Parts: sequence; structure tokens; C-alpha cells
Amino acid sequence: MLRDILTKIVVNAMITKGYFDIGKMHSNTVNARAKNEKLLFKILKWGENSEYGRKYNFDKIKTVEDFRKYVPLTEYSDYDGYIKRMINNEENILTTLPIVGYAQSSGSVGSRKFVPLTQPDINIYTKYSVTRMLALADMFHRKKYGTGIKAARGMYTGPAYDDFLPNGLVCSNVPDVAARQLGFLYPYFINVPFTHLFNYKEIDYRYINSRLALQEKDTLFLFSVFFKDVSDYMRYLEKNWRILADDIEHGTISDIAKADPKIKKKIEKVLRPAPERAEEIRREFEKGFDSTIIRRLWPNMSVFSGIGTSTFAPFAKLVKQNTKGIPFDYSFYGASEGLFAACDALESGKQLLLVDSCYYEFIPVEDKNRILSLDELETGKEYEVVITNLSGLYRYRIKDIIKVMGYRNSCPYVQFARREGQLLNVTGEKTTEAHISAVIKEIEKLADCQMIDWAVYTRLDVHPYHYVLMIENPEGKDMTVFEEAADKILNEANIRYKYFVEMNKIGKITIENLRSGTNRAWQAKQIAKGAPPTQVKPVRILDTPEKEKFFKGNLI
Repeated sequence: MLRDILTKIVVNAMITKGYFDIGKMHSNTVNARAKNEKLLFKILKWGENSEYGRKYNFDKIKTVEDFRKYVPLTEYSDYDGYIKRMINNEENILTTLPIVGYAQSSGSVGSRKFVPLTQPDINIYTKYSVTRMLALADMFHRKKYGTGIKAARGMYTGPAYDDFLPNGLVCSNVPDVAARQLGFLYPYFINVPFTHLFNYKEIDYRYINSRLALQEKDTLFLFSVFFKDVSDYMRYLEKNWRILADDIEHGTISDIAKADPKIKKKIEKVLRPAPERAEEIRREFEKGFDSTIIRRLWPNMSVFSGIGTSTFAPFAKLVKQNTKGIPFDYSFYGASEGLFAACDALESGKQLLLVDSCYYEFIPVEDKNRILSLDELETGKEYEVVITNLSGLYRYRIKDIIKVMGYRNSCPYVQFARREGQLLNVTGEKTTEAHISAVIKEIEKLADCQMIDWAVYTRLDVHPYHYVLMIENPEGKDMTVFEEAADKILNEANIRYKYFVEMNKIGKITIENLRSGTNRAWQAKQIAKGAPPTQVKPVRILDTPEKEKFFKGNLI
């Protein structure tokens, strides 16, 4: 079959490119600071004749010291006006490079951030995502089994987001913007036999991706942005395998697909009945949904990829229960503003800083008055990341805190530790303290009473997972009656939360009542254990077993 022949050619070429890119990652660790500073001056050259570059004297910058002298530390509010003009088709504002799209994410409260993307930024993403993963899988299998992976198509768990700005440019997320440029390759390295991904409003993407991947016994990989998405797929398969097997047997699409009629007709044209494969699927599921199920369904499955550290570690652990023998790629560390680090080995939670992606500065958490370069960091210490990226953001404080895990030559391995102000991030929506505070303020108005304190946690024992807001008020009023209002406010405050609720990737927030005096009792307990009173802060998230036991034990 022609498609299978082309798949072999394309996937093997991607593996080869991945080896080259990993080699480049490693060679960049030698004299990493000098190479990173060289990138800085390349970026400044791109921005020299922009409005921003003229304002901050890019033409006078000859050293890193000049850069820090002339260019201030920035936040998104410093760019908001510029970006609005760029969206209105003004050029050469932040950079002279053409803008090919925008990544969007939530702002502080009630606003959206539009982050410009240039082609060099997109190239970095494609360079260190799927091809890197495939090369690492090939290395792993050669070392363990003496032979490389068998080229075949894999599953990508994400849908497309058909959001466009008035200027015609796509406004989505970095993976989606990058993926649109690779559409001509889709039929040959992912199971979807079309040159575009399906929009989440066109069809339930969990259905179509599972349906098409299950039909192909040789499915090679599962690539996701977050392991939370992979965990969702495991639950979806366990619940719906009988319907999926029936559809594969008859070459049909069932109602659970929630497919737009036009899309359903389009897909059915390329589907063929596969009764033998359907029987294989039924036989394996009937044996049990256990640690071997994925390997039994797909004997060629060679790697699962996704962000599975920090807040996503519980989901990676859940997926491990069904993936015995399949190595994990913990992927990369990045944001809408850039890709900052990537894993260079499977089953490793540390990521190597990408010297060719951004110019980096670091602010020690313990000393906010210092600014350090990448070779001045100490293993085990935490730092705030400041980036100058390839798309016109200069000395930008992304509000991420990383922990240094070690060095390769003069380049650090890092791991995302937390985000300043961020409480929750179960599905990549980045819910902050400001978002929850907006909910609390509105509920105060609706309930006509003052909230003493509040805390949140994530329920992982139900599906879809959802957040629980625990509220303490002096009058002992029942706050659960405001759950619908709370979810509505959170939708308005955080647009990405709204997207994921609509896609059923996260459930609506619920509310529980705390006894009056709970937070005061917690603080007294910590002080009694010897904690300095000035260091005992209000609990906002139940992120330890001790906090969880105490606060859940004080529910009304």
C-alpha cells in the first residue's frame, strides 16, 4: 500500500533528523553561554529597525552589560499595546521578522494574552518535539533490544483550534500553529489520514483518534502535550472499547463521536470494515484492562510522550498502570512564549536547556536583586526565568520558577518547579490565584457575606477531573449553592479553562464548606511546631498529605 511505503520513508527520515537535532542539543552545551549570547545579538539584529528596537537603542548594544543597561525587564502589560497594533496589521513593531501566527493563553483576570510567533520560533518547536521523541525511542530500543523501532504511524491526542484573528492569522497554541505547517505529512506519520487535524467542535477528538489508532495494529507512538490528556484516553478506551470495536468491524462512526454530518461523511469515505482487527481488540480487552493492555493492543508501541513532571506527575503515574514495558518521554518545558528545554533521554524528568531557542537570564529566588547567566546557576537551587525570544519579547519575565538538576558541560539541566501565582494546572489551562480570587470576590457579592479564607484541590478520583473550592465564612452559610456562578466566573476569568471545560477535559468547579476558624487553626498548628509566625502563609492549595488531611477533616 502506497501510504505504508511513504510512512516508512517519512518516519525513518524523522528519526534521522531527530538524531541530528539531539546531537546539536549536546554540542550546544560546550561553551553554552557564548552560543546563547551569540543568539542574543542575532535577535537584536532582527529587532534593531523595529519600533521597539529604536526605542531601546538596539543599535548601541555591543555587550550583555549594554543589553541590561538599555533594555528593561518586562511583563506582558509592557507589550499589550504593541501587540494590538500588530494584530491590526502594523509591521516592524517588536521585530522585523514576519509574524506567522499567535499563541493565546489567559491573562491575569478577564483578559487574553496574544503572543506573536515568528517562523524561527515555530522551527524550534518542530525541531525538538516529535522528531526528538522518535530518535530517543530508537536509541532506547537499540540499547535494550539490539534493534531500532519499526517505522509506523502514531497517535497525536490533540485537536485543532480554528481560531483566527481579524488579520487572518491563526490564534491558537504553539503546537497547533506548528502542526498546521506539517499537514502535508500527517497521513504518513499519524493515524489521521487527512492533511489537517479535526477541530474539537467538528468531532469528539478522543473518539476519532482512538478509533483510527486502534484500527492500526502497528501504531508506533502516542504523542501528547500533557500526560493528563493521555490519562483521559486511557479512561476513554476503558469505557468505550466495545463501541469502538463495533465501529471498526463495520467501518462505521457511532453517535458517541458527536460528529458534524459533513465531517462524518468525509471520514466514512476512507474507512473500511476490519472485522479481524475488531475481533483482536475485543479479545484483548476481554482479558482485562491491566498493565499490559496497551502492549497487547499495539505490540509495536514504542514510546508515550507528554509533559509528565511537576503538576502533571500524578497523571503520568496513572498512565504507568496500563503501559508496562513502554518507555516514557517526559517531553519538553515551554510556554506560549517559547520552548526552553527538552529531554535528551527517555524515562528522565530533567530537561536540557535549549541554547538556540531563547536568550536566558535568571533571577535567584533567594536574591531578587541579582541577574545570572546560564552557566552561573547552582545545582539544586531555584530561579525565575527571564527570556528574550525569537518573536519580539525582550527580557520577558514569564513568571516560571525552575530548579537546576545538574549540568551537561556548561549547560544546565532544569525542571519546571512552579509558576508564580499559579495554583492549578491540571490540563494546561494555568489557573492562577488571581483567577480564583475573582471567583471569591463575586461569590462574596452574591452571598452578601465576607469570605474569611479559601483553598483549592483537584479531584482525581472522578472523571472528568475537576477543581474543588473550599470556602470558609464566618456566618456558616452554605456556599455550594454558588457552584454554577463560580464556574461561570472562572470561565470568564480564564479563557483556556473555558475551552477545556467545553471539550470535557476538565469538569466544572465544585464548592465545599469549611468550618469557621479552619485556617486560623492550621496556622496555630504550624506555629506550635516551630514555624516562624511571619512564614506561615494562608493555604491556597492542598499540595501535601498533611494539608489534605487537615482541611478535608474540617469540612462541614
